[in-house]
Amino acid sequence: MDNKMTTQRGDSLPFLVYLNFAILLPISFFQNGLPRFALLTVFGLGFLFLITNRRARPVLDDMLKQIGVAGRWVLFEVMPAMVLLISLRSPNKVRIWEALVVLVLIGALLWRDDRIARNPKRALDGMPWFGWILLLFALSVPLLNLASGLLVPKLSDVATTTVDAARLLLEGQNPYAAALDPYGAANAHDPAFGGYKYLPLMILTHMPFVVPMGPLAVLGINLLLVTLLCGVIWKLLERKAQDAVTSDERLVVLAVLLATPELAESALAMGFNDLAGTVLVLGAFLLRERSAMLAGLFVGCSLSCKLMPGLAAATIVFPPERWKHYLLGMALGLLPTLVFLVWEPQAFIRNVLLFNLVRSPDPTSWRMLRRPGSVVPPVLARWPRGWPVRSG
Repeated sequence: MDNKMTTQRGDSLPFLVYLNFAILLPISFFQNGLPRFALLTVFGLGFLFLITNRRARPVLDDMLKQIGVAGRWVLFEVMPAMVLLISLRSPNKVRIWEALVVLVLIGALLWRDDRIARNPKRALDGMPWFGWILLLFALSVPLLNLASGLLVPKLSDVATTTVDAARLLLEGQNPYAAALDPYGAANAHDPAFGGYKYLPLMILTHMPFVVPMGPLAVLGINLLLVTLLCGVIWKLLERKAQDAVTSDERLVVLAVLLATPELAESALAMGFNDLAGTVLVLGAFLLRERSAMLAGLFVGCSLSCKLMPGLAAATIVFPPERWKHYLLGMALGLLPTLVFLVWEPQAFIRNVLLFNLVRSPDPTSWRMLRRPGSVVPPVLARWPRGWPVRSG
């Protein structure tokens, strides 16, 4: 029992670190530009350090245990408290609540760790409510963002172009050859890049809802996807919840997920539709032990929505002993992509693949460190020019 409790005490550490920095990226000084690039660089170097020095992680955990309860409170609570103070000056009141929720969640996890450390044998007595309280509290973040998105429409260009692509497709036009993305064309400094930027299954899954209901239906779809995301994560963690020690871990994980400001704001207020591919990839992880073909189908469908995270998951999920069934499933999932690729290959390749090479760099991109005017090799910059563009 004591060994289990010792392990349980360290389980909150990834949550604490994640919550600390998840709130920094969307609502503070580290939102974009060089500060964000510097912070992400630190994370990347830290990741490489832990990979090359696997003994470093236990040493870091021991150091955190040595600083005591007060030290842990200072280390993990100061940053979200500062962000809360910064957010008080923001006109976006949802961000103030997001910062407060993260502050409280970190405090609750620190209290839980301290209680387990003080009395391991009775630490979890009478605590089945702990995870449910955190989950209900964190649930307010996505719900407030959804209300904000519905009351004050702020759909991103990703959402609006998906709606336009669905309407064009119903009219028999190819969304990848149409001029429906003026921002993308301006960003790449070429009108040939005005087509749809995601893959066709994203259009097809949104079509039944956005055409009759309008652009705000994207937020409803994303609410459904957030629910499915929570359900898949719940099932993935089910095998770890076999005893009383870990019975509330799934609830804590879902609370941390829902309290992530960037997820709630981007999906439920601004309509970014990255969740579709993510849910499918997690579904592939859930199914890979049961059916290699279904796992491959889910990965292929994820790729037919958006290149990432499906591209990374394709190799991680790959089962060497059942690879034929896996590849067959992937091929079936990629059929919608193949249809649009054959329909007008130049327009498809230009807007889905080449756009990411010729576009002006985002303020957080590594490409911003290149010399001004030197974005991509000239051959790539010239290749798509002159291709026919059909107006939508």
